Amino acid sequence: MTAKVPYGWTDREPWLELDFPVAEFEGRVATLQTAMNAADIDALLVWEDADRGGNIRYLSGFNMIWGTSVVLIHRERAPVLVTNATAHGEPMHSNIQTSWLRDIRVSFAGSADDLFEKSAAVLAEWGIPDDRVVVAGHAQIPYGTARLLAKAYGERALRTGDSLLARQRAIKSPAEIAVIRRVANLTSRAMDVAMRAAVPGASESEVAAVANSACIAAGAERMSFGCFPATGRRGSLKNVFARPGGIIAPTDLVVIDLGCKLLGYQSDMSRNVVAHPSRQIIALLEAATAANDAVFRHTRPGVTTTSVVEVMNEVIAERGFSAWDFSLCHGFGLDLTETPLFRGHPPMQLEAGMCFYVEPIIADHSFGCVCIEDMLLVTDDGCEKLSHTLVPATGN
Repeated sequence: MTAKVPYGWTDREPWLELDFPVAEFEGRVATLQTAMNAADIDALLVWEDADRGGNIRYLSGFNMIWGTSVVLIHRERAPVLVTNATAHGEPMHSNIQTSWLRDIRVSFAGSADDLFEKSAAVLAEWGIPDDRVVVAGHAQIPYGTARLLAKAYGERALRTGDSLLARQRAIKSPAEIAVIRRVANLTSRAMDVAMRAAVPGASESEVAAVANSACIAAGAERMSFGCFPATGRRGSLKNVFARPGGIIAPTDLVVIDLGCKLLGYQSDMSRNVVAHPSRQIIALLEAATAANDAVFRHTRPGVTTTSVVEVMNEVIAERGFSAWDFSLCHGFGLDLTETPLFRGHPPMQLEAGMCFYVEPIIADHSFGCVCIEDMLLVTDDGCEKLSHTLVPATGN
């Protein structure tokens, strides 16, 4: 099978829509090649599905709509993109103009095995010995295809490539930070709109509609998980979609969780609104705000991920709400969860250039959910809170 619309470099070049200048992508590849040479690796095979997509977009720029792609990184040569992420067999109908790579090879068969075979053919062209290849993204490879990879390159190859990319992507470049600032700002403005809409008598669906619209109107390329507004006790379910029948009552605690993408980079922030709060709700809001502020003061290069979460837990415990504490943090960038990793992972020291969400959560079926989530950037001498809102949580 071949495409009707030509998609070679000269065909694509007039249509290019790149997230960054080519120099930014070339710098990423050069940094990765330096790490590969230090680790004595000749070739890195990066496998990823569209529902994840961060590694592929980071290296190739390709913004996959669906399907699976492979980026092959040689320790010295130019990278190659191999993909089956083509709608009705047409790469030029499938966002291929978002990739800066000149050598793009398409698997029209659409199967994981065919994608592997075409990737293996590139490695063979490069003359890479079988024991000099490592793989990133092995967890996304179907079992049968993973067995083919292991047979070709050894079991070790399947589990040695992820750390190279995770480490590099953890420290954001100045160009990445500029985009993250933009997505944090537009999400903050959309959150203000959503909070103003969360008045007694409005529905969860109406709140979600204005939030989604505000994000896209401000330049977001798409929503990620979108908007999760929940009113009253339903908020304790945390990550739930809007219901048109979810009508906000004057004393309901409303939680709004909002996330979108800009050039692939993801936002995630949460706020609460309540028109007529009880004393308990005020105390809960103050506890979550204090926990958020404590993390902001605590965060700087050298502190550990474990200590960041502990700071939140301690503040909430001091306020008497530890039984309802579900607080967490997670690193972000092109993926909603990436390095630095927090709860359930070994402690990691924070470094300048890392980004993470701070998310104090106090939830129970008796009242719903309090969550004041922000986007933080670790700086040379502390941290910067990238998200912000102007609308007060109470008396709306």
